[in-house]
Amino acid sequence: MSPRVLLVDDDDGIRRTLASALARTGFDVQTANDGAPALRLAEVATPDIVVVDYNMPTGGISVVRALKQRHGAAIYVAVLTGEDDPATRHVCREAGADAVLIKPVGIGELRKVLTAAAIALDASSAA
Repeated sequence: MSPRVLLVDDDDGIRRTLASALARTGFDVQTANDGAPALRLAEVATPDIVVVDYNMPTGGISVVRALKQRHGAAIYVAVLTGEDDPATRHVCREAGADAVLIKPVGIGELRKVLTAAAIALDASSAA
């Protein structure tokens, strides 16, 4: 079974580009354009991995907190941000993010991070 990825970004172009690239890699990708629809999707079918934009109308950090509070380590959450500074990284980590990726993120880098996350999640669920 393909790992389920929920990609949340309010930028249509970024969302479409990343979703397409991840789908070609073999991920089962769902998308949302903001936090509220993302949380609804996560309730219907819990994703294995969530990639969430830091700056959205519903802030990405609130989405990270809600997902981690509900699902804990059962899901991997990566935050996409254009803010490459220690304070932003700290806020993301404190909220529960497993990774912080700086925009513009390369498709290769994103695939590498999410593939490693999928392997780790699979190993932990088999244990």
